[in-house]
Amino acid sequence: MAIAAIIACEMIEDETLLAVDRAYPEGGSPPIVWIESSLHERPEKLQSALLAVIEALDVGARAREPVMVPSVRVSEESADFGKGGGTPARREELVQVGPQGDILLGFGYCGGGLKQLVSHERRLVFPRVDDCISLFLDGGYDRGRATRDPHSYYLTKGWFCHQGAMTDGYDAWVERYGLERAAQIRRLMFANYERISLIDTGAYSIDEWLPHSETRATELELSHEIVPGSVRLLERLFAGDWDEDVIVLEPGQPIGIEHLLCFEA
Repeated sequence: MAIAAIIACEMIEDETLLAVDRAYPEGGSPPIVWIESSLHERPEKLQSALLAVIEALDVGARAREPVMVPSVRVSEESADFGKGGGTPARREELVQVGPQGDILLGFGYCGGGLKQLVSHERRLVFPRVDDCISLFLDGGYDRGRATRDPHSYYLTKGWFCHQGAMTDGYDAWVERYGLERAAQIRRLMFANYERISLIDTGAYSIDEWLPHSETRATELELSHEIVPGSVRLLERLFAGDWDEDVIVLEPGQPIGIEHLLCFEA
């Protein structure tokens, strides 16, 4: 088994890096191509960005040459990084990916963000989850759904640190409608939720981020809790420990919603 690259969302940077470290304890992990976090809120744009990377990797595979693909990362030098609620500064870089190997997608289905993605030269491998909440709630589509509370709004550190987090829309509403009206809109959006649930994925300090999460709960007049999670499914994805919770598609086979719903016979 050869892995060309991992493509992952910067929203789950901490969890991805922890899973990579565990999957490759002696080093030698494949390159990671980071996708901008705000795209997960617009599935069609996420789909377009992922397809562009996959097509570039297909070009390299056909030419049997390494290719350079764009990657976006946050900068820890940002004044807002690690303080919650800010928009971190970004830097773009090019990542070299070799001509051979599978493409691992560190994403859930993300509202259709993976829909119809296809590589004509490489296998696509991805977890069988609808989104990263199910991914972290102890892995697997059915188990993640079974442990998910529809009245909980789930958060991790990434939701506070990256663009597309829950604060971005609110800030825009304040600018457009004023503080009081923005607060009313936000309360309506969260009317069906009873609590904020901070997922302890093991990839960041819960004690450091608990105050930010509790503040959000207070602002929204919701209760608060910490729920256990893990990066086990990501770790197995990266390590090649694939079972029914990991989908492996051959070249030319597009991703569809049916891959989330059905086990391989």
